[in-house]
Amino acid sequence: MSKITKCIVCHKTENEVPIINFKFKGKKYTICSQHIPVLIHKAQDLDSVLPGIQPTEDENQ
Repeated sequence: MSKITKCIVCHKTENEVPIINFKFKGKKYTICSQHIPVLIHKAQDLDSVLPGIQPTEDENQ
């Protein structure tokens, strides 16, 4: 029996929305296509699900 993949933000499953796999600090995570912009542009907003995430350079200026 395979595990259903869910978005780390909204918890929608791969049966509901496209899901992307990525790694951060050696751990595997998944995020849906709707939340990829959050990962790219507001990564610090994900600190509760990605411990140790740092603001991007644009956010420091």
